[in-house]
Amino acid sequence: MIRNISIHHAVASLLADTPSPACEEIPLSEANGRVLSAGLTAKADLPPFHRSAYDGFAFRSDETAGASDKSPSVFRITGTVAAGDVYPKTLEEGCCVRIMTGAPLPEGADCVLNFERVRQVRNEVYLTQSLCHGQNVDWKGSETSAGTPLLPKGEYLTPAHLGVLASQGYDKISVCRKPRASVLSTGSELLSPGQSLSPGKIYDSNLTVFRALLEQEGCRVTQYRHVSDEEGTIRSTLQALAQDLDLIITTGGASVGDKDYISRVLEQAGATILFSHIRMKPGSCCYGAKLGSCIVISLSGNPGAALTSWFLIALPVVRKLAGRRNFHLQEMVLPLADTVYKTCPYPRILKGHLETEGGMTRFVAHEGQKNSMQTSFLHMDALAELPPTDAPLPAGTQVSVFLP
Repeated sequence: MIRNISIHHAVASLLADTPSPACEEIPLSEANGRVLSAGLTAKADLPPFHRSAYDGFAFRSDETAGASDKSPSVFRITGTVAAGDVYPKTLEEGCCVRIMTGAPLPEGADCVLNFERVRQVRNEVYLTQSLCHGQNVDWKGSETSAGTPLLPKGEYLTPAHLGVLASQGYDKISVCRKPRASVLSTGSELLSPGQSLSPGKIYDSNLTVFRALLEQEGCRVTQYRHVSDEEGTIRSTLQALAQDLDLIITTGGASVGDKDYISRVLEQAGATILFSHIRMKPGSCCYGAKLGSCIVISLSGNPGAALTSWFLIALPVVRKLAGRRNFHLQEMVLPLADTVYKTCPYPRILKGHLETEGGMTRFVAHEGQKNSMQTSFLHMDALAELPPTDAPLPAGTQVSVFLP
């Protein structure tokens, strides 16, 4: 077991023990928010035929050369083709065809002009401009060609992805099985929201927030429990949960107080402890372990500290368990928007957001950065890692910024 490990090495040690997920086939209609278990290729050209981009008339472009207001070209209308129909013959010379958006271009035609830009008199069209080859035409295969890569393995599917797959005729796809996860909140001081507060008690927010975070990342949260600070109860609960799960997130009991049992409980349960405590503030009280085939990440009971560890330590692991190809947090170096006066002998993590002004993007720290505070996570879109320092860090200091 490694103690006081760096953020980078803590994540690396957990990822090394994170298995690839199994896969399952599901209907496309149920695939929103799932992760592809294998790359997919285009089944067909898209569009599958040359088609009109507008409601208008289809012409041969070479016949429109020289058309002008003073010398309009006249074309005879020989038919109409709507979306879903096919014009039955080749477009004859000196003729045009009424065509609707999305309809197949008649053989021989190679351009389209909108209805409102031509003058129609009975069964004839007067054209006052020259047209270009391909004008207002979506060519066959111009969006996607059959056989080309469509989506890669590990892609997190959104409604836009589903639309692309539906346009290729996919009705079922293979996705990664959702990780089975649990949240175990420990602490005798905790009450469920809705209960009456008594002296010395607080409401348990960790159970709610971490269940929601796991589900947001695609996990199937099969268990979520609160137990009091009783060593035997925590151990037996942990052992029972680990039998059928891929991941357990525990909160509380990860420090060095009289009631902080997580270290002993993990050892007694037969877990392999990968690390204990991380060189960062807040969130240093964090354990990574493997109990059988189940990954256990034990976080602080303080909500602000626990959430900090979640984003920097647990989130990449959860995303890898879910099969995501981009499971690491995006990292960049940006300047601080304001001076940070508080010093810290360890890397300090600030919650905040990014602001861009005058072409310069800066990290703006939120109020409420203490271990116990979680309001600083409201509207958060970035975390900054400040280097250890015994002096204030002035505005403009370049720091590592992580985007969850």
